[in-house]
Amino acid sequence: MSFFYALLGFLSYLRLVRLNKNKKVIFFSESKNYRNYLLNLIKILGKENNLSVIYLTSDLNDLKEIPNKINPIYIGAGFFRILIFTFIECEMLIMTLTDLGNHEIKRSKNCKNYVYLFHSLVSTHKLYTHKAFENYDIILSNGEYQKRELEICEKLFKFKKKKIFNTGYIYLEHLIENKIHNINSSDEKKILVALSWNKSAKNLFDDYAENIIKKLIDEKFHAILRIHPETLKRSNRALKNIKKNLLKFNNFELNTDLTNLKPINDSSLLITDNGGMALEYFIAQKKPVLYINYSEKIHNEFLEKIDLPTVEDRFKEDVGTAMQIDQLNELKLFIKKTKDNFNKNKEKINSLVLDNKIVLKNQSQNSKRIILELLFKN
Repeated sequence: MSFFYALLGFLSYLRLVRLNKNKKVIFFSESKNYRNYLLNLIKILGKENNLSVIYLTSDLNDLKEIPNKINPIYIGAGFFRILIFTFIECEMLIMTLTDLGNHEIKRSKNCKNYVYLFHSLVSTHKLYTHKAFENYDIILSNGEYQKRELEICEKLFKFKKKKIFNTGYIYLEHLIENKIHNINSSDEKKILVALSWNKSAKNLFDDYAENIIKKLIDEKFHAILRIHPETLKRSNRALKNIKKNLLKFNNFELNTDLTNLKPINDSSLLITDNGGMALEYFIAQKKPVLYINYSEKIHNEFLEKIDLPTVEDRFKEDVGTAMQIDQLNELKLFIKKTKDNFNKNKEKINSLVLDNKIVLKNQSQNSKRIILELLFKN
């Protein structure tokens, strides 16, 4: 059935491209869970009468219309997606997908500019692979720290020089807007657990997620487990066990729809390990984060050659609280400690934002301005 819908999407795409002669800006999302990273930019570009904005998705659940009459086109994750990406013709293709050209999605000679938009605030040289951004032409970075990291790696590894613009993290803009409308919803007993995905077989989610949730349940907290899209793909067995053993408890809920921000707004504290969500939680929510140390997440095999600290480690050291996995029996105590420490250190968040020059204002407008300048500079 998905093949049939992908065929219909392919035909819709061909018709749209043929009938519209404006400059084409195409967005691609792997799933519904990545929509919010792109949404604010899609909406404001959709207001431009001299542009044709197209949204392609590989998720049948991602077909809700976007304001300004932008109807998502489903292209599947197989034959028709490969066909479209092989011959796609546009001025710009904007994605949050790393490692372009290093998997089945390749560059098309008919697309003038491939634009990367970040779906995390983390640094570029530890949690991403060595050539994650190599095949992009333009990168819209979250702040000066990412631009500096990317430019250093371009020189160090002789990567091609890219156009890098500090436009800011669009998803953070979305989070802050959403928080304003839910300002008093936080519940002290609600604990959000969001563990990062990891290429390594040894990872906190597979090995201990169920234990962590069960401990929170036993301690009478309300535990919310928020699942990363990659975890959904990679950790079926662990997730199946969690559903089987824990969904029967009233003080546990599973959050797999990442467009739903209610769990973030409702929770009083985040438990995580190595991912970028901690930075979003610190900056947008101004709430404490407890890190559980278990297995370091390093996806760049050349990390040791890059003599740079990471922004996520600086936030963890300066504002967060950490515990070891073998201290799980003391989890309740560490939750209290985390909240106490945060009250003492939360002012450091602003200093870290300033030190790294993270852009916190007008992210969508900044991105729109750069895109229009590049499209119509001639």
